[in-house]
Amino acid sequence: MLETQTARYDVAIVGSGFAGAAMALLLARAGRRVLVLEAGPGLDALHRDHVERYVLATFKSPSAPYPPDAGALEPSRTNAPRPTIEALVAAWDDPARSYFEHAPGSLPFASTYERLAGGTGNHWMGTAVRMDGADFRLRSAYGRGLDWPLGYDDLEPYYGQAEHLIGVAGDRAEQEAVNGIPYGAGYAYPMGPVPPSYGDRVIGARLDGTVLADDAPAPVRLTSTPAGRNTGPYQNRGPCRGSTSCVPICPVRAKYDPRVALREAMATGRVELMARSVVDHVQIDEGGRVTGLHYLRYEDGGIPAATGRTGEGVAAADVYVLAAHAVENARILLNTERVTGRAAANSSGLVGRHLMDHPVYLAWGLMPAGTPVYPYRGPLSTSGIETLRDGPFRRRRAAWRMELGNTGWNWPIGDPWVTGADFVYGSDASGANPDGRVLGGRPYARAVNDVLTRQLRVAFLVEQEADPANRVELSDAWTDNLGIPRPRIAYGVSDYVRAGFESARAATARIMARLGAAEHTVTREAAPNAFRHNGQAYNYQGGGHLCGTHVMGSAPADSVVNDRQRTWDHPNLYLAGCGSMPSVGTQNPTLTMLAVTCRTVDDILGRLA
Repeated sequence: MLETQTARYDVAIVGSGFAGAAMALLLARAGRRVLVLEAGPGLDALHRDHVERYVLATFKSPSAPYPPDAGALEPSRTNAPRPTIEALVAAWDDPARSYFEHAPGSLPFASTYERLAGGTGNHWMGTAVRMDGADFRLRSAYGRGLDWPLGYDDLEPYYGQAEHLIGVAGDRAEQEAVNGIPYGAGYAYPMGPVPPSYGDRVIGARLDGTVLADDAPAPVRLTSTPAGRNTGPYQNRGPCRGSTSCVPICPVRAKYDPRVALREAMATGRVELMARSVVDHVQIDEGGRVTGLHYLRYEDGGIPAATGRTGEGVAAADVYVLAAHAVENARILLNTERVTGRAAANSSGLVGRHLMDHPVYLAWGLMPAGTPVYPYRGPLSTSGIETLRDGPFRRRRAAWRMELGNTGWNWPIGDPWVTGADFVYGSDASGANPDGRVLGGRPYARAVNDVLTRQLRVAFLVEQEADPANRVELSDAWTDNLGIPRPRIAYGVSDYVRAGFESARAATARIMARLGAAEHTVTREAAPNAFRHNGQAYNYQGGGHLCGTHVMGSAPADSVVNDRQRTWDHPNLYLAGCGSMPSVGTQNPTLTMLAVTCRTVDDILGRLA
């Protein structure tokens, strides 16, 4: 039986992550009435509850603080609430335990996302770097991927709006110098930059002036990274205290997350949040206008059973926005055709295509004896190399930005726990105890502290060009816990990306040599996330930056949405989020996506006027 919605809204938004929450807030400030449909739990759990879940979790994955519990139900072909790191690892042995179905011959898609109020933005790291000019015209400049239908100048004022919306700490002069992009007259970041870590200062002093790539011969410079993290009071939140748990959760809420905007939006009285409401298809009339969003309800505390529907309904508004995520937006649109027989926003046939991520080349080493860098303090990363993001080399290989980590070998091997256990059991899982020493008392403390204080980690975010072969489809074999077909992913990394990995590996060797560090990077050739290039094996990690699937463009034949994220096929349907991005560049995409979202809000308000 369909639920009856008595209220009429100006805008109905699917998803309460970065795009959905920001849109709800900006529309509410403009006096518009908004309904937000969230597929997961709402704001009923307090921040301290999430922190406690993280503290008590044995495996401190990005999903650990957030419901639904990753291990509460054994995943199966008919029961998979959302993609998690736990399910991804389990699926290497049993594909049915993954939320994603991977197409035959596909590499595993290594990134995940959340299903709850605030979405995956609950555990973003906070990196907020602007794209540069060439990132918007990759095709015309270098013959790779796709161009945007807009440029940096079109987004510059919206970058500033987004940076103040989330509260970005940064140094304008430094960013202009290293990225070569202009800021508006008189512009200043909301806060000064996050201070460099001790390791940043030690490594930067040795690394600055090094040439890391032969095809980009300019000497590099380690600079501060703009971040959505407080360095002073902002939005009634205090400054960062250096807990080093930005992913998955900041215990003091110094890092912005979409729940900040969502709570403010709801406080206006103009925004209603309807949680545990999974939109499965869009209703479209004969004239092409969207008339409603069909949703399924469940009420079981987080994970519905395989037959867990408790109700369904249709949400009606004047304007509709899908802001559910790059994969989930495509899934809703594709499922619309399956359910209704009417194609949704897909006259181009490009819905679901051009799926992109930042495949990450991860490397780690040990600084020389007597040269501690003291990781495990401060934000996960406070500095990086931005000067190798663009150049003529992009005709031949993918660009990258290098992020310097403050968390030792936590990402690569799960330290400090692995190294700590090695010296207890006489093992060498970490690679730091090759003699198999078994220690206790003060010798144990000295040995473990010596290793942990000298650990170094670098991550290269390698750009991935838009490729229509990388795509999201609907599974014809697997459904989720509400009976909706799960996403089927076809994914690979091109020779262009692989050449970027080759460049990153060469740069790592130069970094380690300049620092006098012993490299400990391990490549697992038999792992599912392995590939080979020019005889060398590589592992890639997921960057968590899912883009493409409903790319914007300048014409209906070669894109799904226009430069305002409005669908070509339906005048009152917008597709918001990273799925609209035709390229990913090398920087984390959240800030750019938010800038585009702010621009879209202006378009919606103009249509509602």
